[in-house]
Amino acid sequence: MKNTTLLYLSVSLLISACGNEAAKVKQEIQTEDIAVFTSSDSVLQKSFNWAKKQALSYAHDSNDPVGAWYEAALPQREAFCMRDISHQSVGAHILGLSKHNKNMMRKFAQNISESRDYCSFWEINRYDKPAPADYASDSEFWYNLNANFDVMQTCLKMYEWTADSDYISGKDFTNFYDLSVNEYLDKWQLRPENIMDRPSYMNQAPDFNEANNFHSCRGLPSYVENFRGLTLGVDLLAALHSGFEAYSRMAALNGDAPKAAKAANMATAYRDIIDSKWWDEENNRYNTFWTTEKKFYRGEGVPFILWFDATDMTDRKNASVNDILAGEWNVENMSAFPALFYSLGYNDEAYRFLTMLPSTNRSEYPEVSYGLVEGVVCGAMGLKPSASDKSIYSLSRIDNGICEIKNVPVFGGFVSLRHDGMQSSEIENNTDTDLMWHASFQGEHQFLDADGEKIKSVVSSDVKGNTISTIMVKLPKNSKKSVKVV
Repeated sequence: MKNTTLLYLSVSLLISACGNEAAKVKQEIQTEDIAVFTSSDSVLQKSFNWAKKQALSYAHDSNDPVGAWYEAALPQREAFCMRDISHQSVGAHILGLSKHNKNMMRKFAQNISESRDYCSFWEINRYDKPAPADYASDSEFWYNLNANFDVMQTCLKMYEWTADSDYISGKDFTNFYDLSVNEYLDKWQLRPENIMDRPSYMNQAPDFNEANNFHSCRGLPSYVENFRGLTLGVDLLAALHSGFEAYSRMAALNGDAPKAAKAANMATAYRDIIDSKWWDEENNRYNTFWTTEKKFYRGEGVPFILWFDATDMTDRKNASVNDILAGEWNVENMSAFPALFYSLGYNDEAYRFLTMLPSTNRSEYPEVSYGLVEGVVCGAMGLKPSASDKSIYSLSRIDNGICEIKNVPVFGGFVSLRHDGMQSSEIENNTDTDLMWHASFQGEHQFLDADGEKIKSVVSSDVKGNTISTIMVKLPKNSKKSVKVV
């Protein structure tokens, strides 16, 4: 992507004359002026600068047959896969790549097919074709069954960041969602009542050959791809939970209460399976693999339980964090750790990964840089928009110094956020939407000061047990507000 690219966004700027209505003007934002991060922490600054430059180097505009896209697969493959896009999308959006996200997500949605047993293309290349490394024909291809549900929860995230209703009601997308929670579920035996009785291989070609990866990996029940005899991974159960949660939320936003309730019940059913059958009480951890022998085994998968928020038991979440920290992980997993650990309250651990990943082995894997961008903005700065309730959330998780992120794309406009340690925050709403700002600070503070007004806070705690104090402040379009600890 060239730095000279301009994003033209129509935003409302208030006319200074009293009583005049907001006037629409064109605002030109240079690509390099989107998501500009500054910090008094030089190490954190260096990590973000590296991540932004690296991530944008993978982005391509509309000159290829596939349209706007960015690399989300093994380097040099010139392609994007369903899993990686799902985990890079938030970082990509922050960097101004919303057009790329929507184009790629739509490609996956459009390519769901009965001839592929309601799978899409796992990986699409710049030529708008299924990547040859993963696809030979509709009966011979590579596919991880988590993918449909991972894409669903990602599309809901993109709606919350963009307010683009296509993600929740557009025909291409809703067709993909509906087929995924019905025909796809049945074709691959993924319903709660029989998911733990499914075989390793399903929907086999007439000439099925286990040694042929395009046969044996056509419908992998996990993102783990090297464990023979696997019939179900805990990460697939977690993805199913998250996918149905997203489907329920979308139905509610579209005014379909019965569909929303039914999907919510399905999400709960998958969560119940994880907590009632997969928890290892003796070792205080989750099992991760279920095999043809009807036995549990351990391997990768625990991070996805937290990533997909697939348990509501705080003690088990903390145990899972400790389980993760005791192990060794590849960069695909580690790229999610900064945002994930910050969200759970493990600030020191998140910071360690945030500042270590740029120099780790295989840091050139695209998922790393995009994950770091999300880790800084959503993790360290706690910035999170919600189109569904017209809100913006913030929480500084950096003890000392100044952190500021300018021009983060939100709802077709931009927001900028600054934290002075954990003592004060300032936010600017340059969108066409009046928002409610949920301003949070770590620590128990009975009152917070919002531009001179003392407001009683609501006190809660995160997973680790850190106390958090929050107030809500009206944030009109094209306004700036500040809140500080009293």
